[in-house]
Amino acid sequence: MSLGLYLHFPFCHNRCLYCDFYKELHDPALESRFYEALRIETELAAVQSGTSDHEVATIYVGGGTPSLTSLELFGTWLRQVKSVFHVSPQVEFSFENNPEFVIPELLAGLKDLGVNRPTFGVQSFNPRLLHLLDRRHSPDDCHRAIYLANTLAFENYGVDLLFGIPHQTSKLLSADLDQLVDLDPPHISFYQLTVEDGTPLQEDVRVGRLTVPGDELTTAHYRAVTETLRDAGYERYEVSSFAKPGCECKHNLRYWTGDDYLGLGPSAHSFIQGRRFANRRSVTDYIDSLARGRRPLVVDESGTEQRMLETIMLSLRTARGINRRRFRQRFGHSLEERLDRTQYDMFVESGHLIPDRGSLRLSDDGILVADEITRRLIR
Repeated sequence: MSLGLYLHFPFCHNRCLYCDFYKELHDPALESRFYEALRIETELAAVQSGTSDHEVATIYVGGGTPSLTSLELFGTWLRQVKSVFHVSPQVEFSFENNPEFVIPELLAGLKDLGVNRPTFGVQSFNPRLLHLLDRRHSPDDCHRAIYLANTLAFENYGVDLLFGIPHQTSKLLSADLDQLVDLDPPHISFYQLTVEDGTPLQEDVRVGRLTVPGDELTTAHYRAVTETLRDAGYERYEVSSFAKPGCECKHNLRYWTGDDYLGLGPSAHSFIQGRRFANRRSVTDYIDSLARGRRPLVVDESGTEQRMLETIMLSLRTARGINRRRFRQRFGHSLEERLDRTQYDMFVESGHLIPDRGSLRLSDDGILVADEITRRLIR
């Protein structure tokens, strides 16, 4: 059996306006204690999750800002991973980077440690929009990061871009897209900015300091970007994910197709043999718990019914859609048993849903309203 391994690096240098991922301000002493706890968790997790005999096919390091890490501490942890897990020689190894920290020594060091798929959180090439988002990098930092990835001969790397930013006009988005297509990265993640609970952005929107673009404009922007990227040779394999052929993110595909993955670090989530669990969102609790030899787990007690609903929702986000045979093998029920037949027939007739060679997928128009279709389909 194969396994995806995720590490949440819980430190950042600042708190961005829109981000709701768990993070703490970076402190080298606390980072050292985090890695001590991580080594304990890695040992315990391999045994307790029953995955020590799995082949690690993908590794993904996210955060937070992983590019702040000490490469020495990170390398020590990687050696431990290889001692307690069987890591595939062809492992896909992704590592998130903020452009302002990307220097030749960092990328070269990551490559020496086995990272073969760095990603860069560009978000925008516009200085005013970056400032609005509380991002501290500059457009020059973004260009330098991508230049270095090419110079160091990374065959695959990814760039993240945001749309739906306050004050982001069609002209500004088009300028961002022109620069991105010109840089020609193998993979592009194109995310709509969402107003998450508890973020400074939510408060700014609530009191009227900022206004996010409406649905009509963001839909038009999504359509335009999709068409531009398709013309530039990218395939959309998930709602927000575009890649040159063969450069899809295999780790993220595990999330959408229900394959096993093990999460390490504060707030990291795991999915092993149909069972969900996560670590608590506190680096101090994480360290204290593991110092006592206990993993800081919160177990999701929901059962098969919830797993079926998740599979439908996540699979419909992908270009391949839901595999009917795999769904039945996994749950012992046909897909049709979980769908509202009236809504299903209506969406098929309208062309939003496409029954296709043993699968069910959304059309290009269906992708635009994926959440609404899923909500109405599931009974």
